[in-house]
Amino acid sequence: MKKNYPKTITKSTTIEISKNTENEITSKKIITKLYKRKILAENVIKKNLYSSAVNAKINPDTIIEFARIFGFEIDFQRDIRKNDYFKILYEKFFDENGEFIKSGSILYAHMTVNGREISLYKFGNDKDYGYFDLNGKSVEKALMKTPINGARLSSPFGLRKHPILGYNKKHTGTDFAAPLGTPIMASGTGTITRAKWCGGGGNCIKIKHNSTYETVYAHMQSFAKGMKVGKKVKQGEIIGYVGSTGMSTGPHLHYEVIVNGKKVNSQTLKLPSGKVLKNNDRTQFEIHRIKTDVLIAELFEKKN
Repeated sequence: MKKNYPKTITKSTTIEISKNTENEITSKKIITKLYKRKILAENVIKKNLYSSAVNAKINPDTIIEFARIFGFEIDFQRDIRKNDYFKILYEKFFDENGEFIKSGSILYAHMTVNGREISLYKFGNDKDYGYFDLNGKSVEKALMKTPINGARLSSPFGLRKHPILGYNKKHTGTDFAAPLGTPIMASGTGTITRAKWCGGGGNCIKIKHNSTYETVYAHMQSFAKGMKVGKKVKQGEIIGYVGSTGMSTGPHLHYEVIVNGKKVNSQTLKLPSGKVLKNNDRTQFEIHRIKTDVLIAELFEKKN
């Protein structure tokens, strides 16, 4: 039986290619109407955000976007505690038969982490939007705290005994141990100025974010498709995958932040905070926030 959805939102186009009995290749364009539903999901974190979100039947792409949004406020390697909690309102697209096709935008995201409560609302149009807290302050900063999810901090910034060379040497970045192939994100919007083999650093990428900030990502297994010098990347965009190339004892990301030409500790760096909505924008945001809260309450009542 077909499920009815209230609104046709977009169309999905696929190309079907086939070969006939005379070995001729033909192609056919198939256009499917997509229907949008708003989904409310929540869960208590038992091991980590990813596994708890999967248990709540949230699509992996949405989990990665959720972690990216909170990546400005939360260090997922150190801040998360057992029994922390999350709630998320997001879109899902279905075809005429009610089959899931893809996830859409996150409309609202909440986390209770180590005693802190953070609620974020999507505000703006589809091309220009941000995530704002209860006070209308943008959560986005110049750089994310960590450009990788599901990793652990394995070697901090500062003087240490080098794991291969054997003598004390200043470690000019932060190392995050993670499984081979774990996606690495651009911690800020910018332009790639290096994407090549960097000797001891293995496969590495360097991004210039503005006149002040640059970041470096080293020991990659490989680069994401299309990553090359001159390419502009967005904050949170996947630029490569964790590896152990170059002078490395195991799979990890070596991450550096450079401020005005000087390498600094990315974990203690104080970044400029996001913009605050004012005047008419603030009024419109308050109306939007209240509508979103009402919708969440209605969906929560339906679920329970």
